[in-house]
Amino acid sequence: MTQKHDEAPSGASGTTDASRPDDSGAAELSTRADAPGITDIASTSDGPGGPDQTDRVILRTAAEEGGLDRPGTVLVVDDVTGELTAAALDRRASDGAVVSWSVSHATTLALRARFSEEITAGHLEIPGGDHPASLAEIAAASRPHLALMRLPKALADLEHRTVEISRAGQVTLVAGGRVKHMTRTQNVVLGGVFTEVRASRGLGKSRALVAAAPREEPPPLPVGHGIAHLTVRGTASTLQLRGIGGVFSGATADAGSLLLLEALERHLVGRTETEAAPIARAIDLGSGNGLLTAYLAAALPNAHVLGSDDDADAVASTRATLDANGLDREDTEVTWDESLFRVADRSADLLLLNPPFHDGTAVDATLVQGLLDAAARVLRPGGELWFVHNSHLRYRTEVEHRVGPVRQRARDRRFTVLSAERV
Repeated sequence: MTQKHDEAPSGASGTTDASRPDDSGAAELSTRADAPGITDIASTSDGPGGPDQTDRVILRTAAEEGGLDRPGTVLVVDDVTGELTAAALDRRASDGAVVSWSVSHATTLALRARFSEEITAGHLEIPGGDHPASLAEIAAASRPHLALMRLPKALADLEHRTVEISRAGQVTLVAGGRVKHMTRTQNVVLGGVFTEVRASRGLGKSRALVAAAPREEPPPLPVGHGIAHLTVRGTASTLQLRGIGGVFSGATADAGSLLLLEALERHLVGRTETEAAPIARAIDLGSGNGLLTAYLAAALPNAHVLGSDDDADAVASTRATLDANGLDREDTEVTWDESLFRVADRSADLLLLNPPFHDGTAVDATLVQGLLDAAARVLRPGGELWFVHNSHLRYRTEVEHRVGPVRQRARDRRFTVLSAERV
């Protein structure tokens, strides 16, 4: 995007500021005769097992646009609760279909389990498999007339999703969020892909953006480009990085990973064959943009290297990073899965882990527990986990309990690197 954030995109009609309070009142409901079910959608209260306020404003707006019960396909994107998918199925036309695409492998499996009957009946498609199809591929193949999603937190993620969805052709996108997290820049991003962008009426503290009429020449799929300067087996090197969608750190080398690699590099250079068995298999769990996976592939040319992530954008980024560095070889693998469930027990010699510690803006120390358990499962006895975490969080006892004896390898004001030997 080359437009300034404080300017509306040229050619965008009906552009409305998403963050402006709704003058019409949050409680007002549409009375349009051609929007069946709008009152029911908007008045359903928040509660466990039902659509929340953001889901409801997305569904109400979609109904006002006359899209939910039209013949054709509805595309649901990243439906972490499953409620948008359920509502789209409930309100679909008799000859309509629903496609629900998720960036998360875990979410995909959960949706497939919940909607198994609808999948079998042919009313619902949930793309998945070992190698995830991109949202652009799914949109181009299914040609939906309507797409529903929550607004992603990151603008880069929003831009990527919007460009991908536009590959459907004449599609209307309804994307909702909490008003406090919505900005005019989101309108600008949408306006770079669609010629019509407008905001819905609010519903409580949520509202939606509607984007329609994709531009005749949509922009190319955005891919971030960056570099990382580091040492690989004693040689100063530059690694090309690629960042796709909402992948962590984009196409930049995050400071925690760099500290981990500095410590690991010292260890590998000083390591002798008499000290430990050769490293035959190395894993980067949660590969992100592929920085750690690429280092392993470059530093361990005789090892089988696996990069794994639950996030399809991370999988695509890791593959692109390996390809950009000429490291996409036969014994280098990248998989889309959750917690290495495809990897055999006691099969890895080395595992690197730079895990997430935040759920949104809140620190959630439990996010790492399942990843540590996965590391303990796949490491052979004597294999090593190398783990980086925020220095203000205390993980040494947790790692020792779940994996084995721990050594501190590096520490600075922000990050700490630990290694643990599997017992």
